[in-house]
Amino acid sequence: MVNLIITGRNKHNSSENIRKLLMVLSGVFLCIVGLTIFQDFLESKRNGYPFYFNESILFKTIWFLFIPILAVLHKKLENETFDSFRKTLIFIVTPIIVHVFILPFVAVVFSVLFYEGRYDLYKFFSYTLARDLYKLVIVYTSFVLGYKYFITLKRNTYIEEIKPKLSTIIINNGRENVVVNIKDIIQITSATPYICIHLENKRHLHSETLKSMCGQLDSNVFVRVHKSSVVNISKVSSFKSRLNGDYDLQLANGDLVRLSRTYATDFKNRFGAGHPVNL
Repeated sequence: MVNLIITGRNKHNSSENIRKLLMVLSGVFLCIVGLTIFQDFLESKRNGYPFYFNESILFKTIWFLFIPILAVLHKKLENETFDSFRKTLIFIVTPIIVHVFILPFVAVVFSVLFYEGRYDLYKFFSYTLARDLYKLVIVYTSFVLGYKYFITLKRNTYIEEIKPKLSTIIINNGRENVVVNIKDIIQITSATPYICIHLENKRHLHSETLKSMCGQLDSNVFVRVHKSSVVNISKVSSFKSRLNGDYDLQLANGDLVRLSRTYATDFKNRFGAGHPVNL
């Protein structure tokens, strides 16, 4: 379901992404072709035999085929999920096979058109397997695994963005269940094996870990200030340096809370986004 949401969200950017991809790949592969042709030239001079530019570029056809095949592969990957090793392997092996079989035919066509048919199909096929197979494996494996990594990272980020945040929590206080509005929480502190939820004039022990609780709250509102405490940033009135890297936070209920230097930068960035900061 999440994959469908992400796909729909980015559908209008598909053409633009493919165009950018083609531009980048074209530049990279053209640079590689240029370098390998120059390498052929240096090798011919070193060994004392003539250098033929047309022949050299003919055997670089492999690089030009990457562009359309990768473009098609990219289009296919946009509509797929990588939920198994088998599917990932298919997306790596299939373009390699297609490339291996298309390349000799394309090269032979160019040979017939521009080189009087001096090079036959078998020669190009055997040359590709002997000299270029590892290039195909590296390029397509890197592309598919790289795409898999980034799309997974993107999906996880998007899930985090759309994950609903708590508006209330229910605290079991003996026989009584207390409903607490998240916006009323001033700070949360660790009280192993519980956490202590601080309200304006009351505190509640809650059977939860601080880490787990933070994962359910809006990180732009509830900010870690110490390894054992989190504050509602909207309830912070001011803060003052201790001149040793740490700070004292003045909360709306009058409490003073220590802000550890470890978390100071993140806190000041978030606090400054919605408050005037006076140090």
